[in-house]
Amino acid sequence: MNKSSIVKIHNALVVTLQGEIDDRTALELQQEILQSVIRYQVSGVVIEISQLDLVDSYMARILSETARMIKLMGAETFLAGLRPMVAVTIVEMGLNIDGVKTALNLEVALEVLKGGR
Repeated sequence: MNKSSIVKIHNALVVTLQGEIDDRTALELQQEILQSVIRYQVSGVVIEISQLDLVDSYMARILSETARMIKLMGAETFLAGLRPMVAVTIVEMGLNIDGVKTALNLEVALEVLKGGR
């Protein structure tokens, strides 16, 4: 089951991903995030993935592409809450997540976006 939400907090969008994200849902979510960046005129997007057990090569590519698109729109992207096994998988598979900054958790990412770190 897939659950995701997009919420504006201060001047950032927080995108929370849970469950399994299939390819179609990933593309739909990408479009929803990009539209929300324009709608809310935010300076950053935090994609919180602590509830994901798996990030496959397709999802990693979508995250990287989304981050590049967000950057072109004038905002930053943070990936927050990577589980150790997800980080290991990304490295072992040689997956490219260029353009995506990382943060230990949501709070750290929001603090960095506010200029606190």
